[in-house]
Amino acid sequence: MININDKLKSLRTGDGTRRARTKEASSIGKTRTFTDHLVQQVEEISAPTLNDELTRIREALEDASENLERNPTIGNLEIYRVLLSNLIGKATKGAYEVEGVGPGWSLTDKHHVIRKIDEEAEALLLLVLNEQKDTLKIAAKLTHLKGLVVDLLS
Repeated sequence: MININDKLKSLRTGDGTRRARTKEASSIGKTRTFTDHLVQQVEEISAPTLNDELTRIREALEDASENLERNPTIGNLEIYRVLLSNLIGKATKGAYEVEGVGPGWSLTDKHHVIRKIDEEAEALLLLVLNEQKDTLKIAAKLTHLKGLVVDLLS
């Protein structure tokens, strides 16, 4: 049996590995060896492409969707929501570029220009959202019920 907390930790995007690497580098000192540079470059090159990553998340989302439909528990709902959040976040960051234009320091003073960078990522995001309409409705109902239970307990 898989512990839901362990599964959620592995699904979250901010796993803290970058922080651990920077702490190690700062504790060693400012000088980095040739091997460190080589390892960093290999990691950057071997990183999966955006479409590969979105496809992997989409497959996991489909599995989570089937699990949620078969067994609508709060744990399955949370896994589904995390995967959906990861997919939407990565697709929007990869598909669009937002640029603040105009004078002013605050975001409300500026106009924002949105440019489409990757049409495939946008198409995949729209496809997934259309495919997941029913499961999104189930997730919304479960979230509403979860809120009612919390209200009753408090």
